[in-house]
Amino acid sequence: MPRVMEVQEVPGVEEALASGNPLACATRIAEILSGGADRREVARTAALAAARHFHPSLPPPHGLPTLGAALEIAPQLDPPALPLIQACGLAASEWRRGALARAKYAVSGDELHLARSFLEAVRTSQAEEADAIFSGLLREGDERRLAGDALFEACVQDSAGGGHKRMFAVGSWRLARALGWIRGPVILAPAVHLAVGPSRELSDHSMMLREVGRARLDVELAARNSLGIDQTARNAYAIALQAGPERLVAELIAGLKRGRTLAGYADLVAATAAERTIANPESLEPFLLSLATRFLIGFSRTSYRVLALLTAGRVVAAAPGGEVPRASTIADPVAALNELELAVEGDDSHEAASLALGLAEAFEPQEVARVLLRQATLQDAHGDGGHGLVLAAWAIDLAAVAPGPALAALAAHLARTPKSRTIADGL
Repeated sequence: MPRVMEVQEVPGVEEALASGNPLACATRIAEILSGGADRREVARTAALAAARHFHPSLPPPHGLPTLGAALEIAPQLDPPALPLIQACGLAASEWRRGALARAKYAVSGDELHLARSFLEAVRTSQAEEADAIFSGLLREGDERRLAGDALFEACVQDSAGGGHKRMFAVGSWRLARALGWIRGPVILAPAVHLAVGPSRELSDHSMMLREVGRARLDVELAARNSLGIDQTARNAYAIALQAGPERLVAELIAGLKRGRTLAGYADLVAATAAERTIANPESLEPFLLSLATRFLIGFSRTSYRVLALLTAGRVVAAAPGGEVPRASTIADPVAALNELELAVEGDDSHEAASLALGLAEAFEPQEVARVLLRQATLQDAHGDGGHGLVLAAWAIDLAAVAPGPALAALAAHLARTPKSRTIADGL
């Protein structure tokens, strides 16, 4: 029999979200936290409330992924409460009174059979049945990788909304992970319902399947590749990228046939997306898609990740780019960090990116990240749909392997974002 852990929701949190007023909600959440409420329990209560009142739509509400991002970046900030307050303000701005129609039961049985049944329920648009099956795949207090694989595979197959289903599923999974998998079925229910509807677009997935078939790529074998990405592979990738999306997909398949790792190529694709985002704001969504794909490729070793890489690579190769600024020469890192903040606050995306690139080469990337995280947290999450906080949390992950592009893309995005700081200024 599955474990059930008692959850005492924090009083006043759901009511704050239900106000529908971001500033009033933020003020109330700040009061609750100042009164001694545990930050994670406040986040859990907010997540459960937002999930219960979720409406599947494309693009989806961003409150749940933003709550996850807030929990991830909070320990790196002082004060750590502000990102959570911002995320709650966003959730309030998205509040809807109607409740998500959920299954009233969970289907139990063999996990592999449940995973196959879940994918069938998604394909046949049976939302409540998919919800019931997915609830049976989860276990209170435990991360269930088979459940994640089933959800991510369903979202990888469907590119409706430009990959928002994939991004939302990853963001929701990261939130449930940050909350210790307590009430996982409730928190993941919106991702399940979004995967089922409201529309489906399978043509990109079908195209990649045809490419894989023509190339005779063994996806099961490729999912277990262990050969790193050397300079020869990087050069071939760069040449293919210049030739366009179809050529890049062909090169990725060829590299996988040579034993190159999915994770290595996912890093390359994400770094490419970051560079395009530095120069062009229209590449933000492809960048987020590449970061979500990078997460799920690192999540397990199953074969659906091959199609995830290929579809993300194609989207990123087609994304608009431009000239990336040269890295600034950094003589005084502390002074350059101050200049970076001024560039972000002054809406100078070119200078912000240049300074971030230079600082990533000359200074500890963690120090640069801390400045950018603070800037992301000052911005009203309801003003930019939570993009700043989500990008901050996910780009910092990429900064571990590609610090320059990751930090510069984040800096450029924050500089471009119209400044709205009503919540931070009001606290």
